[in-house]
Amino acid sequence: MTLSPWLVEGFLLPAGQAVDLLLSGRFSFDAVLPASGWHFWRRAALWAMELLVRQRFIPMLDEKSYRAVWRPVFNAAEDMRRLELLARSMPPACRAVAGWKNGSDPGKGGETILPAPGVMLMDFVRSVVQEKIAGWLSPAPAGRCKGARNPAGMRWLESLRHGGGPVDLPEELLKTMAGELIAWRSPLSRRRQSSFRTCFRLEPPPEGQGEGGRHNGAGEDETWTLGFFLQAVDDPSLLVPAEAVWKERSSTLHFLQRRFENPQERLLADLGQACRLFPPLVRALDSPCPTRCALSTAEAYDFLKQAVPLLKESGLGVQVPAWWGGEEAALGLRMRIRQSQKGQSEGVGRGIIGLHTLVEFDWELALGGEIIDAAEFQKLAAMKVPLVRVKGQWVEIDPRQMEKALSLVAGQGRNPTLTLGEAMRLAAGIPSAKAPDPGDLPVTGMDAAGELGRVLEGLREEGKLALLPVPEKFCGQLRPYQVRGFSWLAFLSRLGMGGCLADDMGLGKTVQFLAFLLHRVEQGLSTGPALLVCPTSVVGNWQREAARFTPELKVLVHHGPNRLQGKDFTRRAIASHLVLTTYALVQRDAHLLAGLAWDGVVLDEAQNIKNPGAKQTRSVKRLKSGYRFALTGTPVENRLSELWSIMDFLNPGFLGPAADFNRRFALPIERNGHREKTRRLKQLVQPFILRRVKTDPRIIQDLPEKQESNIFCTLTREQATLYEAVVREMLERIEGAEGMERRGLVLAATTRLKQVCNHPAQFLADGPATPKRSGKMMRLLEMLEEILDGGEKALIFTQFARMGEILKNQLQASFGREVLFLHGGVGQRQRDRMVERFQQPSGPALFVISLKAGGVGLNLTRANHVFHFDRWWNPAVEDQATDRAFRIGQKKNVFVYKFVCSGTLEEKIDRLISEKRNLAGSIVTTAEEWLTEMSTAELRELFSLSRQAVDEE
Repeated sequence: MTLSPWLVEGFLLPAGQAVDLLLSGRFSFDAVLPASGWHFWRRAALWAMELLVRQRFIPMLDEKSYRAVWRPVFNAAEDMRRLELLARSMPPACRAVAGWKNGSDPGKGGETILPAPGVMLMDFVRSVVQEKIAGWLSPAPAGRCKGARNPAGMRWLESLRHGGGPVDLPEELLKTMAGELIAWRSPLSRRRQSSFRTCFRLEPPPEGQGEGGRHNGAGEDETWTLGFFLQAVDDPSLLVPAEAVWKERSSTLHFLQRRFENPQERLLADLGQACRLFPPLVRALDSPCPTRCALSTAEAYDFLKQAVPLLKESGLGVQVPAWWGGEEAALGLRMRIRQSQKGQSEGVGRGIIGLHTLVEFDWELALGGEIIDAAEFQKLAAMKVPLVRVKGQWVEIDPRQMEKALSLVAGQGRNPTLTLGEAMRLAAGIPSAKAPDPGDLPVTGMDAAGELGRVLEGLREEGKLALLPVPEKFCGQLRPYQVRGFSWLAFLSRLGMGGCLADDMGLGKTVQFLAFLLHRVEQGLSTGPALLVCPTSVVGNWQREAARFTPELKVLVHHGPNRLQGKDFTRRAIASHLVLTTYALVQRDAHLLAGLAWDGVVLDEAQNIKNPGAKQTRSVKRLKSGYRFALTGTPVENRLSELWSIMDFLNPGFLGPAADFNRRFALPIERNGHREKTRRLKQLVQPFILRRVKTDPRIIQDLPEKQESNIFCTLTREQATLYEAVVREMLERIEGAEGMERRGLVLAATTRLKQVCNHPAQFLADGPATPKRSGKMMRLLEMLEEILDGGEKALIFTQFARMGEILKNQLQASFGREVLFLHGGVGQRQRDRMVERFQQPSGPALFVISLKAGGVGLNLTRANHVFHFDRWWNPAVEDQATDRAFRIGQKKNVFVYKFVCSGTLEEKIDRLISEKRNLAGSIVTTAEEWLTEMSTAELRELFSLSRQAVDEE
C-alpha cells in the first residue's frame, strides 16, 4: 500500500481559536455527522484547558528561537497516561499533515513523512497553552525592570508578562539563560522519562508507643518513620527499599526481574531536591547511606498537610497511611435527632413520619468514627498535637475546628426545631438558616432511636425494608427484586415522601408500580385515583399492562381528540383507580387536571421534566397529590440540574433553590469532579432513588435468559393521514379484483401500510426523515439512549433496505457515533469486517440489519438488546433474527423489543398471532401470504385505523 498526497482546502486557525471553535456550544450536527477528527481534537482541547485550570505550566526560554514561552508540564503519571492514550487513539485523518524530505516535490519522487501522533498532540497542547496564556496576561506596568538586581532575568519575565515573545538581550546571554532554565527543569524531565523514581512512605508509630489514657493519645515522644524507596513508574506497588540500593556495588540494580540503572545517584539526587520541599529530610543526609528519616508527630503532620502535594507535583512518589484524607481521620460532628412533640410543619405530602415531621437535635463529637464526649475531647486537645490516636486509629485535630466543635457542643439545648428534611440537609453538609453553622467541620451523619430510627434505616438501606406480600389479585409473578421495589414505593408513600424508581430498562418498573397501586386499593389506603403521566408513545403500553397484570383496577385513558372534559372527566376520574395521560396534556389540560386532589402523581420517563423552566414541568409540579413517584432509567442524562428538577417534583424544596443547588453541587461536580460534593449529594438523594441494574448478580439471576416484549407506539398525524388514504385506495382496488391480482393487491397494501407505520419518508421517498414524523422512530431513540448510556449494544432489524438506510442516518445524527448497516448489497468481505468490528468491545454499539441479509448466519453476541422495528409476522423468522444475539457465547440476558403501532393492522395481526401461537407454524407460513385469503370485509376490519392510536398532540 502506497501513501499518496491529497490536497484538501480548509481554514487555517491559530490553536487558541481552534479550541474556542471545538468547545463552542453553538454547533449542532443535524444535517451532517462530525468526523472522528473533530471528536479527537475536541477531546485534546478539553485536556489542554484542564492543564491550564490545574496550573500545570511553567515559563521557559525556547532553546532555538530564544523566545520567552509558556510550556505545559506533564509530571504526573496520570498526565503521561492520558497523553499516551490520546496519541494511540488519534484517527489516521488527523495525521494528514505531510512534509517532504529536503523540500523535494512528491511528484518527483519525494518521500511523504507523516508526523508521529504523540508529536502532533504535544505540539497542539503546547500551542494552546502558549496562546491562551498570551491572551489572558495583561501588559506589565511601565518601568517595572528599573533598579532590578537581575536585569536579564527581569527582561525575560517582562516578555512573559506580555504572553511571551522575543527577549531583548545579547544572544550569548540568551544561550546561557536557556541552559540554566533547562537545568532547572531537568529533574522533572529525567523523572518523566525514567522507568523508576524515588518514593517516600510514611509509617505511624507502633501501637504500644506513647500509650496514655483511654484513647492512647499521642505526644511528642512518639516517632514516625519516613522510609525511602525506589518505585517502578509503571507498577507503583513495586518498591525497592533503600537498604537494597546501598548494598548494590554495580551501576545496575536487579530486583524482581527489573533493572534500575544508577540507583544510588538517583536516590541521592531526589533526596537533595526533596530536602528543599520538606526541610526535616536534611537530617537523613547526615548518614552516608540514608534509608529513612525519623519524624515527630508535628513533623509528620506537616509532611501530610504540606509536603505530600509538593513532592507529587515534583514527580516523586508518596505513600501515606490509608486513613489519611478520609472522614475517619478527621474531627467531625454527628446529629442525634428525636421527634419533636410539636408534630409536623405544614407542607406537601405529609405522612406519619415524613420530611415535614419536626425533630429536635443535639450535636455529638466524632473522632475517627468514634463518638466521644466533650470532656474526653478536651483532654485530647490539651496535648497540643495535631494528630492523636483514638482506639488505635490516628485522627487529625485542627485547632480552628476544635474551638468551633466545643462551642457547638456547649450550646446543646439551644438548638432550634427543624423538619426532618432540613435535618437531612444539615447532616449532608448544607447549612440551615435555622441552625448553628458547623463551618468547615464535616457532619458525618445522623442517628435516631425508636420509630424515627427505623425510618432512617429504611431510607438508607432498601435491603432492610419489610417486604410486603404480593397483592392477592395481581395476575402474574413478581421476582424478588420487584417485590422489594413495590414495597419500597409503599414505604415512601406511607411517609409522604417522593421517590424515583430508576431501574434499568427491562427490569419491570411498570409492574412494580401496578403492584403498588393494587396494594393500596386492596388495603383501603387509596384516597382517590392516581394520575400517571407518560409520553404519548407508551400510553398503549400502560393500558395493556394494567389490563394484563391488574385487571381489577379501573383505568381511564385521558388522551386523544375525544377525551372527556369538564364534569364528565371529573366523574369518570373519581370512579377510576388509575388515570393515564401525557405530558403534553398536563400542560394543555392543566386547569382540568389540577382541579382534582390525586391520591398520587407518577411520572413515567420522568426525564421529560428535566428542564425546570419549561411550562410542561411547571404544570406537572402544580398537581396536588398525596405521594409522588418518578419512573426513569436515566434520572441524570446530561446535567445535574435535571436531577434537581426531578427531585424538586418528588420532594419540593428538599434540595433547596435551583441557583443554590447549582452553586453548591452542580458546578463543583460537573467542572471539577469534586469528590466531597459528590459524596454529600449522593447522601442527600440516595434515600429517594432506587437504582438496580441488569449487571447486578443479585438481579440478573432472577431474569429469564430471553425476555420479549411488545413496544406499542402511536402514529403521528402525518402517518395517520397517509394510513387512511392508503386504506381507502387499496380497498377500492381489492374489491374489484380476483385471483392472483387480488392476492398481489392485498400483499401490496400490507407492505405500504407497514411503510407508513415505519416512517412517512420511507413511504413517500421524500425528506427529511426526522424523528418527529414517526412515532416508532421517536420511541426507538428514547430506548436506545438509555441502552447507550449503560454501555450496551443493540441490533435493529428491519425488512426494508430503505428503512435501514433511514435508521442508520438518523441514529448517527442523533447520537453522534458510527452505526453499522448490513443489507443485501454488502459483499462477504465487508460483511465479515462489520461483524468483526461489532464484536470488539470498542466497536460500534448499534447495528442496523436488513432481515433478509442478516436474519441467519451471524454471530453478534456483543449485543444483548434486539429491536424488531417492523414485523415479519412469522415467529420463526423473527426468532432466527433474535438468535443472532441469543446464542452460544452470549454472557448476558437478551432483551427483545417488537415495535407495534397501536390501532393499526400491526396490532391486529400481532393479536391474531398471539391468540394462535401454537398454530403459528401452520397458519403463518411465509411472510403475509395468509392475509390474502381474508374477505374484503375482514380486510376492512383489519386495515381500519383506531383514532385512539393517533398522537393528536
